[in-house]
Amino acid sequence: MIENVMGKCCSALACVVGLLASPSAWAQDPAPPPVDPGAAAAPADTPAPAPPVEPTATAGDAATGGQAAPATPAPGTTEPVGEPPPAPSQIPSWFRFDADSLGLQVWAGASHQLGPISLSSDIYVTTLGTAEFDIGPAFTFGPVTLNPMVGFAFNFMTQQPAALVAPQLFTYIDAKPVYFESWILGSFSSMFDETVQNYLYSRDFLLFYPTDDFGIGPHLELSVDLNEVVRATDDPTTADVNEEDIDNTGLASLQIGGVIGLNYGTGNKLLLYLGYETQKESWLNDRIAGRFTFIHNF
Repeated sequence: MIENVMGKCCSALACVVGLLASPSAWAQDPAPPPVDPGAAAAPADTPAPAPPVEPTATAGDAATGGQAAPATPAPGTTEPVGEPPPAPSQIPSWFRFDADSLGLQVWAGASHQLGPISLSSDIYVTTLGTAEFDIGPAFTFGPVTLNPMVGFAFNFMTQQPAALVAPQLFTYIDAKPVYFESWILGSFSSMFDETVQNYLYSRDFLLFYPTDDFGIGPHLELSVDLNEVVRATDDPTTADVNEEDIDNTGLASLQIGGVIGLNYGTGNKLLLYLGYETQKESWLNDRIAGRFTFIHNF
């Protein structure tokens, strides 16, 4: 029995000496613990499948023959990350304001296509409390557009109708490098207030564009009084009426000057008008007339 015990001890001692003498036993690090408990059970010779690689722009171009690949949905959604921009409005519209001797005047207008007819409309508002609505068809012949309109004005300060604005004719000729614009309109207020003047108004200017964004040319503007009104409270049937209190018919204003047109960003235009008033009755502090205009097309 003693020999058996001694044999076992010798065998164990030989195994320990053999392990200590082996260089590979000293160089090998212990295996790290598995991050995922379930991964330890997987066979060592079966590697986990690699995650799918997102396509790059180059791969997308090669797969689609040079066309951009469709946008991929954002995580957790069914909508694409990059949505296409909204379609532009099918209703051409515009915004405008003028600043001159009449104060600030604001317009907003649009054109609606009704079959073969283009129907234009606009709203005109002043700082004096008057608002006007105009409507009429627009006819285009190459570079020429003719837009006859009728309008009605209401004074929201007095809560009364202000004027029937008709007839109106707007003419636009855009034959680059030349642009021409003409306004001709009649305003009739005496049917609502006998102390208010009826008048015919015209605004005409021509722009020559030596460059795409800068134009310059002449400007003509006039106003003709159509009826005789008494500006004072006197009774016009009496002999005591002062002639200076009577507003006669005839040419009330005639302005001659020049205008500059500037393209001022996408869809924007500036018009700067400076003129000379030839009629003394229309002088304010001096004979200088002018206007600043800003227009934006949508």
